[in-house]
Amino acid sequence: MPSNFNKFKYAFLGTVLLIATALAAYQFLYAVPQKKCDAAGDWWSFRYRHCFIPTPIVDITGRHKATAGATVSAAATAPVASASAAGHP
Repeated sequence: MPSNFNKFKYAFLGTVLLIATALAAYQFLYAVPQKKCDAAGDWWSFRYRHCFIPTPIVDITGRHKATAGATVSAAATAPVASASAAGHP
């Protein structure tokens, strides 16, 4: 019976070491880089294990937020004001 005990002991020890190695690998490959990426305010991709920098819409369209908002609000209120001043319902 002692030989079976030693087999189980080594099997259990091997399983524990395998799980510990897998957890350490996960920490170094996924968890630590994700925390660094999140701290920088970027986007972490689990599929590619890469930290991506978000691109603001201003960089794509070339319009600035204040300019676009002022133009839209001025254009939207101008026809309504002129229509109500002319007496149209």
